[in-house]
Amino acid sequence: MRIHCIGPGSIGSLICFHLQSITPITLLLRSRQAQHRRSIPTLSIQLEQQDRTRTATGFTYEFLNKQQQQPIESLIVTTKAPHVLESLQRVRHRLSANSTVLLLHNGLGVVEELIETCFQEPSSRPTFVLATTSHGVYRIDKGLPGTQAGSHGRFCHAGLGDIRLGVLPNTTIRNCLERLRGHSNQPSSNDDGQNLQDDNPLLNPHSRTKPVLEEHLPDIEPETRSLHYTLSSLLNPLMIKELNTKWLPMGDFQTSALIKLTVNAAINPISALLETRNEALYRESSFESLCRQVCQEASAVFAAQAGQPFRPHHSLSAPNLQRVVNDIVLATRANISSMCSDIRTLATNRISPHKTLSKANLNRIAASQAPIKIPNYQSLISGQEEKSVKETSTEIDYINGYICRLGSQFNVDTPLNQSLSDLVKLKSFAIKRAQVLPKLQRVNRRLKINRPEDNPATPDQLDLFEKPENHPGSHQLDLFEKPENNHLADNQASVVDKS
Repeated sequence: MRIHCIGPGSIGSLICFHLQSITPITLLLRSRQAQHRRSIPTLSIQLEQQDRTRTATGFTYEFLNKQQQQPIESLIVTTKAPHVLESLQRVRHRLSANSTVLLLHNGLGVVEELIETCFQEPSSRPTFVLATTSHGVYRIDKGLPGTQAGSHGRFCHAGLGDIRLGVLPNTTIRNCLERLRGHSNQPSSNDDGQNLQDDNPLLNPHSRTKPVLEEHLPDIEPETRSLHYTLSSLLNPLMIKELNTKWLPMGDFQTSALIKLTVNAAINPISALLETRNEALYRESSFESLCRQVCQEASAVFAAQAGQPFRPHHSLSAPNLQRVVNDIVLATRANISSMCSDIRTLATNRISPHKTLSKANLNRIAASQAPIKIPNYQSLISGQEEKSVKETSTEIDYINGYICRLGSQFNVDTPLNQSLSDLVKLKSFAIKRAQVLPKLQRVNRRLKINRPEDNPATPDQLDLFEKPENHPGSHQLDLFEKPENNHLADNQASVVDKS
């Protein structure tokens, strides 16, 4: 059996690096990388750890397109949460009820999104394995993957952690295990009258029994073979040694995932808004105040979902969540959160021009002197946002946004989580807007567009072609002038002009 991996970035490459010695691995890559890879039969991954560099070779690869038809039995998905749905839609035709899909990303809510939109029919739905990780790994070579012939990339495993796995209850697996139980001579209850189903966490999601692969999941049936193979590969002694992989009962996994969600909800958006390392948050009274409220809101939502309040020492109580956040800030104070990194990357990425501003279209207009019609800047940025979200976007909708949606479902107010979510989105929009508008100004100057007198510009076009000083009171002022030429406060100007 072969394991495929979508989104082999830092974490995905770390996992594939170690799995390669256990099972064949195929990397599923974006088609934009095709020009670098067409003549290369296999790829390699380099991993640095504690002044030692190792190389794993022999990775086969495919491109994410619908031309591939070969079934996928086991799939690891390590893309960012906002990209999971789109990625799986590209390989949906290759998955079946006998497939296993492992999801590893920040935040929660993705699997619900997949079930609602992509895998609505339980009888054809693959088995989902949910995963979280606390490993720290980052890319060393900053160039486009594949610029070095035969190399997928070079990564540094900087912080040791663990990988926790939880198997989502699945109708196909449950029916198979029930059938096997019925065919065996095993009684349905023990001498104490306890249902033996309670001992198998794959049959009872509320079971606290530690899962044992060979005991709880036989590999003799087609329905269970893929899940068994995936888990046995991830729980191989080498994987346990290198990545500390653990299979938890679903109840324990959910608790662990909610704690991690709250940690991310407190640290990530604030560090992203400030564009700072975690050390700036350590022992800062204003952060502790915000952290306390984030944890209180999250704990109230989790308690409402559980249907009962938490005791003070419960792992999901507000005081315990805040203690965990403070411990993580201390342990990772030299680190940059993933959301802060996303914001920084967004600020340095080049946004592709709107189709109206394509080179071919501009050449045609320049040659014919025909009037040009460009949509207003809001439309342009909306188009860029849709395009650029595939490249870089934050996971705020699956972190603080998830807490807000859950709060709305259970009638629990989450004002701070909502505000943090809105602020991160606003910051992302401001960065994109600041990138698009200078491009439009340069285009206007190059083409020297003249409008017919009988066809004056509409108000939504004025901001693209004319200086705002010709229109007193324009709310677009800060988008076009340098901060020193207007009367904006420094903190307002800095959102647009980051010089």
